Amino acid sequence: MQKRKILILGAAYGLLPAMRILKTGHQVTVVCRPEEQTQFIERGATLIYRGTKDKEGLRLESSAQLGIAPSGTLGVSGADIDASGFDLVILAMSEPYFGAPEIYALMQQIADAKLPVLAITNTPPPTFLDRLESVDTKNVKEAFLAWETWALLDPKCVTAASPDAQAVRKKPSCLNELTVMLGSDFKVAPFHHPAHQNLLLQLSDDLNRYRENGVPCRVQIKAAPTLYAPLAKWPMLITGNCRCLKTDGSIIPICDAVHTDIEASESIYNWVSEIVRRMGANATDLVPFRYYGKVSKRLKAPSSYARSIAAKSLHVERIDKLIQLTGKSFGMSLPELDQLVSHVDDFG
Repeated sequence: MQKRKILILGAAYGLLPAMRILKTGHQVTVVCRPEEQTQFIERGATLIYRGTKDKEGLRLESSAQLGIAPSGTLGVSGADIDASGFDLVILAMSEPYFGAPEIYALMQQIADAKLPVLAITNTPPPTFLDRLESVDTKNVKEAFLAWETWALLDPKCVTAASPDAQAVRKKPSCLNELTVMLGSDFKVAPFHHPAHQNLLLQLSDDLNRYRENGVPCRVQIKAAPTLYAPLAKWPMLITGNCRCLKTDGSIIPICDAVHTDIEASESIYNWVSEIVRRMGANATDLVPFRYYGKVSKRLKAPSSYARSIAAKSLHVERIDKLIQLTGKSFGMSLPELDQLVSHVDDFG
């Protein structure tokens, strides 16, 4: 097996793909904050699976602080790392964080090196959307807070995944622990360049073949056949995640947002699905509402989107505004979404 060196930006959600890739023997380094680095070095990293006693742990070595990790260990680093020695970059931070000066400088390195970039964010980078012929990203610029950073990247080097897996830090003080609430796979749209796509196919195949005590790896990285795979989550995000935020500032679980008025939820879901179809997706690229309705019953916590806005965080991905502006570019509007966008704008 050809061992690859993977750089992941973001240690919260990013810990999930990091632990998956490490299982197959590749080398992974995560860019994260000093306090996160300290906990990883002192305590290791742990994935916990909701509703079970299952845990996956990994001890770190102090040498991992140097950046590129030895095989089988998780490297941690600040944004001052030299990115040139890596084969693939995975973006796992909220979109606004990419506007920070130190992240901008790191992304400049990544762009100069023409490294393949995979975004597993809810809001796909505009450089990925540029690959969709029906989308003019100038129409949605207002939805991005790190536009200057995204402008550094070559769209032909960028792809995105549908971040269907749900994972959260249930204990805010335990930065090295991540709880998997919903163990869905990452479905990754194809890269433009064959060499980049071959790397993706290698990771996908390695994870598919991996067995631990005869058991397949949970939460895999799957190479999807269509560019529209990342957009399959858009109807779910508006119907569930975004509607966890109420106009009075309170938040509710995703399951309540979906099932309190199931007919309204289905109408919203279908409206967003129509946007994705107008962007070029086929019906087979999308998830039927009946399936999402069933799965959403298991999501008993408010979304990170709602929790962040309620906490007045400045680093919230504006997937609500991106979908609103995309809809407007097709002459479509949804009053409930317009109200939500206005409400979130007021929070900012």
